[in-house]
Amino acid sequence: MATLVFCSPMSGEFDVIVIGSGPGGEGAAMQCAKLGQKVAVVERFNQVGGNCTHRGTIPSKAMRQPIQTMVELRHNSLLREELHHINLHLPHLLRNAEAVIRSQVQMRSQFYHRNKVTLIEGEARFSGTNQISVLSHAGSSERVYSAQKFVIATGSHPWRPPELNF
Repeated sequence: MATLVFCSPMSGEFDVIVIGSGPGGEGAAMQCAKLGQKVAVVERFNQVGGNCTHRGTIPSKAMRQPIQTMVELRHNSLLREELHHINLHLPHLLRNAEAVIRSQVQMRSQFYHRNKVTLIEGEARFSGTNQISVLSHAGSSERVYSAQKFVIATGSHPWRPPELNF
């Protein structure tokens, strides 16, 4: 599993810097790279993928699928008796989800590598015109990177209009 590293100070200038490596950030980075841009992605966690990969869609579906399959098989009249003694346990479901997450992180890391996108681990903040500072995950060092363009893809939260009761 690839972890993110700081790139050398000499490679601190990019055409595009994407902040966030979830689905939106990944898509933006790949599209820019395929258009010939020199691209970096800053991710505050030590693995790519964002919340979708680590806490949202991917883990929930990785846990849901075996349960759904078991329910469907137990409704099958031919298999019902054979499967009656088989049970799913939470630790097994969690291990399966963790394996799926590892696979997703590895696959996404390979996408970045293959498309020559630089991965930078740390917390980004704008520090000047066309410039960001990135504080390392450990908080031990800060580096400055510049780019002509930035994409902020740090995720979102659902908005609940106050006038709607749900």
